[in-house]
Amino acid sequence: MRAINGFFESSTQGMAKLLQFQRDSNYKIYKDQPLPKKTLQDVETRWWSTFRSLRRLRFLKKAIRALIASEEVSCKDLTDDEWKILHQVEITLEPMAEFQRILEGESYVTGSLVPVAVYQIRKSYQQVIECADTEATVVDLTKLLLDDFDKRYVPADASGKVKYYQTDEIGAGNRYVGIHQFFFIAALVDPRIAPLLRTMMTDNDYTELKDDVAELMIAKMKASKPNGNNHATETPATPTSAATSTPTTSQAKRARKMGAMFRGLDTRAQNVANVARDDADDNSDEDLRRICKEELERYLLNANKGCCPLETENNTFNDPMIWWKANEGKYAYVAVLAKKYLAIPATSAPSERIWSRASRILSLRRARLNDDIVSRIMYTKENLRFLHKHYVTLAKKEADDSLHKMLELDVKYLPPIDDEGWEGKGEVDAGQHDHLLVF
Repeated sequence: MRAINGFFESSTQGMAKLLQFQRDSNYKIYKDQPLPKKTLQDVETRWWSTFRSLRRLRFLKKAIRALIASEEVSCKDLTDDEWKILHQVEITLEPMAEFQRILEGESYVTGSLVPVAVYQIRKSYQQVIECADTEATVVDLTKLLLDDFDKRYVPADASGKVKYYQTDEIGAGNRYVGIHQFFFIAALVDPRIAPLLRTMMTDNDYTELKDDVAELMIAKMKASKPNGNNHATETPATPTSAATSTPTTSQAKRARKMGAMFRGLDTRAQNVANVARDDADDNSDEDLRRICKEELERYLLNANKGCCPLETENNTFNDPMIWWKANEGKYAYVAVLAKKYLAIPATSAPSERIWSRASRILSLRRARLNDDIVSRIMYTKENLRFLHKHYVTLAKKEADDSLHKMLELDVKYLPPIDDEGWEGKGEVDAGQHDHLLVF
């Protein structure tokens, strides 16, 4: 793999022929892409770059083999068995790569997805190892990956269920052992994920998690000292859809990826009628535990009936915070925990991306920009969709009444919303969109 990538990276003529072949090709995979793709060199210390390099090379397989067969390039082709092994290695690495991409999202709740990611990645490794068609070398590689994965995220049992730690446990490299308990709490108070936990956890761990969440609710209840009954009669909840438009080609591709990542888990709503619940009679100190446990069980009962499925019909994530906004009156103390724990991001990638964006503004050519100007540029970029939607309302507070009629025209001069990233069409192609490739 690295030999082929190295050849095209070091040969400008070879790379030009590879790009031209894609432009002229009648292969559908090349005709449908907006721009021809180059090979990607991987970095040995970054496994994700290896996955992207593998995936890109396999996408370019037909073009590369055609150029080699016609003797337009002089690099050595791989054997059919080697191409097969590369394909199987890509399949092995794909769940990890996909979940890393999902957990680095900025526009949806991610922390509650961590237990799902660990459970599904481990299961995918086990499936590769157990598959009769997997090549021996790929089985050996996957066993090494699974062994390392299990050292980082110790399973609760032989079946690979995720282990719940009630307290922080620090291991080698000053890293947390296993999944932090905050992510489990976030998963339980996320109505999309709560129904999945019984599949992913042992009965004892699941019971311990519920008890710990009930204790947190009790602490919140004691702190707030509520007067009267805060509970209301429950009515059927309508799942909030993040997108209702007709699915596009990209959405269809994402749908296939979503189905693969959450295979075996029931993430869709069930057509089951909600069951009426009994309200608590009082909230005196001696009944706090009973009230909290009853409220938690009512919430879990509703979640198990599919009140807020993980995905919409267009295979985008439902937003549990919107669901909680509509239902916090029914489960007041669970809602308090939801607001706190669902706000925890799964990774630091979103904040790191902000630093990367800032470095593109404060370049060597613009090193003397005033800090206030930099701050305003960053604020505009990070909140561009919000500004496009609410600019007139916000600007009216600052502008004279005589200028209010002109504010509608100002919207046209806001930076355009770019769905392809900070750099738009000039974005560096590092395979970041290759998960949508179909070949």
